Amino acid sequence: MIQTRKSLLTASVVLLFLNGCGDASLQDVEMASARQGVAAAAAVPLPVPGCPVGALDTDGDGICDIVEAVLGTNPNNPDTDGDRLSDYAEAFGFGGVLDLPTLGANPLKKDIFIEVDYYPGLKPTQAMLNRVTTAFANAPVTNPNNTTGITLHLVVDQEIAAADADSDLNPVWTDFDVIKGKYFNASRAPYFHYMLFANRYSGGNSSGISRGIPAHDFVVTLGFIGGGTELQQAGTLMHELGHNIGLRHGGNDDSNYKPNYLSIMNYEYQFYGFGIGGLNNVLDYSRVQVASFNEASVNEQTAFAPVAPTTEADLARIGGLRFNNVQVVGNASVNLDFNGDGTIQAASYALDFNRSGAANNVFPASQNDWTALMYDGGGQIGLAAQGLSQDLGREQRFLVAPEKMEPCLTVDASDAR
Repeated sequence: MIQTRKSLLTASVVLLFLNGCGDASLQDVEMASARQGVAAAAAVPLPVPGCPVGALDTDGDGICDIVEAVLGTNPNNPDTDGDRLSDYAEAFGFGGVLDLPTLGANPLKKDIFIEVDYYPGLKPTQAMLNRVTTAFANAPVTNPNNTTGITLHLVVDQEIAAADADSDLNPVWTDFDVIKGKYFNASRAPYFHYMLFANRYSGGNSSGISRGIPAHDFVVTLGFIGGGTELQQAGTLMHELGHNIGLRHGGNDDSNYKPNYLSIMNYEYQFYGFGIGGLNNVLDYSRVQVASFNEASVNEQTAFAPVAPTTEADLARIGGLRFNNVQVVGNASVNLDFNGDGTIQAASYALDFNRSGAANNVFPASQNDWTALMYDGGGQIGLAAQGLSQDLGREQRFLVAPEKMEPCLTVDASDAR
């Protein structure tokens, strides 16, 4: 099938030349580039080699059913793998305008594309990027081609010119849009998230911020401490990307420092990751469901309780746990030294996990993040062929609007390298 697909991809197609000019009357600057990309996408699909004129195309995605049979895609679903990129876009691209297949897109396996731009001196290393792409490759997510994982494409693109590298993005999205408008190609907007390695924003020491939840854009702002360590950069990139794909600080709620939420979205783990399967500093979103947890009744011997289909064995694989900014001994299943005093206590006790000043909070059950991801970029990613709706039919564009986003993990300037 691979050779057949290659033949289809290399067959001659009519090139489509697009006008990159936007509509000057747009009031929402953030959406301007996305709408330009949508206008481009509306001009497709191009003729697919192997599809006779008038051939049946049940799902209306631009690929006739007989070619879908060759590709192995679902003729009744324009997005077989559920990543919001249409089968057409992932299999055929757009006639030289945007070649997703060459970039590694696969209609049978989930893909996420991100353009990565950076300030002078903040170019990400491949080793750092590999930490994040490996986390996604190891995700417990199934695909139509019988593989697991998500292919994350971190496309490092351009260094921002020194004259454009605003040392403080303030207001953050106003200044960000000036850079995005100059450096981000609008034709990528319906398919790529856009991220920037920058210095700082809004005069603060936050490690980064997402443009809402879910969203199209995010920034990592560790430049003010010299860029941070490789692990800090990777953890922050994955944390802010998590917001872009629908995750909150408590997974499906906004409860930060939620002890039973074992995810890099929890501030405790953003710079550290977990110990999983004998490996340390593993970056991961929550891959387990954990029962609700009461601060007033902490039991170190029994630790956390799983919620099906998660098992005690799943919890036992997760170590390197942190509470109140201290890494403790034990695993998520049993014998977990919550208070870090070096002993496993038999008696239950109360402990303030979320810095609220009281030890009486009850944290709701936590989710498996990997099965709850939203791939539509806050309604800006997904219109890649005539068979897809960009807004997914959601009543609201955001779960958390950009103006409601709290600054992510604050970093002490003394941590400068």
